[in-house]
Amino acid sequence: MGSPLNAYKPTSKTNTADTILAYEEAYMRLLRRYKDDIDAIESMMKELRDERQKFYTEKFPAIRRELENDDVAPEIRSQWIAEIQANIEKSFHISEMLIEHYITKNLDDFKRELEHSLR
Repeated sequence: MGSPLNAYKPTSKTNTADTILAYEEAYMRLLRRYKDDIDAIESMMKELRDERQKFYTEKFPAIRRELENDDVAPEIRSQWIAEIQANIEKSFHISEMLIEHYITKNLDDFKRELEHSLR
C-alpha cells in the first residue's frame, strides 16, 4: 500500500504544503497517542536483548561448567549443551515473533488511523 499522501492530488503548491502540514500534524498526534505502545515495544525489545546477553555471558557458561564437573561422557555433555542452546534459541525466536506480531499490529493500526485522519 502506498503512502497516505498518494491519496491526495494537490492542485497547487499551496495544497501540497497544506497536505504535508496536515500529514505532519496527524502523524505527531498519533505518535503522542501511541507513545505508551512505542515505549512498551522498546522495553520488550530491550528486555529480550538483555535476557539473551545474560544467558550467553552468565547462565550458559555456568551450565557448561556444571556439566563439565559432572561425571558425564563428553559426547553426552556435548549433546546436552547443544540441546540447551537450541531450546533457548527457539524460546528467543518465539519471543521475537510475538514482539514482531505486536509491532506489526500496532503499525497497521497506526497507518489506518493516519490515513483516516487525512481523509
